[in-house]
Amino acid sequence: MKRLFLLGIYITCLQGQNSYADAFLNLGTSPRSIALGRAVVALPQHTGGYLVNPAATGFTPSPTLSGMFINQFGLADYVSMGVSIPKNKYYQWGVNTVLLYVDNIPERPDLRNVTDLAVRRDSIRALVRQGFRSFKDIEAAVTFNISKNITKTIDPGWQFAPFPVKIPFGMNVKILRKNLHAIQGIGLGIDIGTMIMVNLEQVSTFDWLGDLVAGVSLNNIAGTRIYWNTNKEDLIPMQLITGISYKQSFDRWPVKIAIFEQQNSLYPREIQFGLEGELFDKISIRGGLTGDYIQCGLGLVFQRKGKTVSLDYSFSNHDLGKAHRIGGWVGF
Repeated sequence: MKRLFLLGIYITCLQGQNSYADAFLNLGTSPRSIALGRAVVALPQHTGGYLVNPAATGFTPSPTLSGMFINQFGLADYVSMGVSIPKNKYYQWGVNTVLLYVDNIPERPDLRNVTDLAVRRDSIRALVRQGFRSFKDIEAAVTFNISKNITKTIDPGWQFAPFPVKIPFGMNVKILRKNLHAIQGIGLGIDIGTMIMVNLEQVSTFDWLGDLVAGVSLNNIAGTRIYWNTNKEDLIPMQLITGISYKQSFDRWPVKIAIFEQQNSLYPREIQFGLEGELFDKISIRGGLTGDYIQCGLGLVFQRKGKTVSLDYSFSNHDLGKAHRIGGWVGF
């Protein structure tokens, strides 16, 4: 029944324009992002946050390979993989893929024109005996990401000391491909984003303050259109995503706490929140809120043969069931 419900949603979307033709990308690309309620528009050096803010890959210190796997509610398999490579201290580039796969969707023949009840009964019995044919739904995206790092020194003059400000810029070029039964669609979208990163300790006289980040991203610039072979099209509207984050460390304890807040113009009444606690820079506990749904997750960072490895897990509950996400990244 769940598969039929899912199929009904897709068919409805194909009847005309649909503002959520890229909804499968909202599943995220990393368990960390999902556990934080996807409120990561102001989370720097996070290669898995490129779909929310293309500038998230900025200041990535080393080549990074990332991935995530989801079995979404027992309905679909969802895989995300990507690589981000710093070209020098100013630029990063990356290629990322996302794939949503639903198989064994039963093909139910249309018997509405069979008005004779006996004929309809016999037709249904024959179909049940021979079994129903099935088809699959495949939705994929390939995203090319590039980001540039800028570091400026601000001199406010008078009695304030100069302080550095980090400003990463990023851009995505994404290709969307959809295949549902005999219906295919393709689209091209562009995102741009930036962040402003300031260490408040260097700005004020309080030497205990942490890092403040403001982020903004403009996704699906001028709208992204999905063109179908049925001569119909879907328009994915432009989205403005804004948010801030604050990270606080403690001199006496090996603990860091970060809070995140984000708003998306496509969902004006929904505010996203995230909270992350780190211990010894190795163990992370995360929680997030997206609308009415609470997310949570864990992270573990360790060194293996000279490489930095992160393993991440997130969990969320939904009306359709529980969702577990497993993923991570490797820094070379």
